[in-house]
Amino acid sequence: MTIQPEFNGSENLEFSEFYKKTHTKKNKEWIDPICAVKHSKMLSLREESSQSGVQLTSEEMSRQALGKRKRYILGFGDGPKPSSSSSTPSRVSQDHVGELQKLKAEMEEMKMEREMEREELRRQLEQERREREEEKKEREEEQKQIAHLTSLVTEFLKEKTQTHKSSIHHDGAMYSTGGTNTR
Repeated sequence: MTIQPEFNGSENLEFSEFYKKTHTKKNKEWIDPICAVKHSKMLSLREESSQSGVQLTSEEMSRQALGKRKRYILGFGDGPKPSSSSSTPSRVSQDHVGELQKLKAEMEEMKMEREMEREELRRQLEQERREREEEKKEREEEQKQIAHLTSLVTEFLKEKTQTHKSSIHHDGAMYSTGGTNTR
């Protein structure tokens, strides 16, 4: 519903703005505090309807925010009369609501599936992390064992080398001593 051009200076206003313009004084104060409450309700309804994707008509917004009266649409003055089907939601609106509910259910199902997939990925990543940690520990243990075996082999070789040098030195001394004794 729009205000006629001669009424508003050639601009088309949305219902909540029309209501505001027709229910405020020149100093922009509400003619009655309840009007501010009803206007806030209209803004809230407009926001909800835009989020849900179901656009409310001015008549539906009037009924929800201002209430119902037979043969009269509140908030419009002597303007339009209710449509014949206005006492019940239109078939199109019912279809939109049904479609919206179906889409919401599908979105919720998809959301649950994504959450299950994320949880499975978390479990897999945690398992892989644990396996990497175990492999790292195994490599560290193997490195320790290799270092230990290397030190044992090194000690063994040192002892063998010292024993061998000592036996060569000892054998050489015996020969030289034995050589002097025999002469």
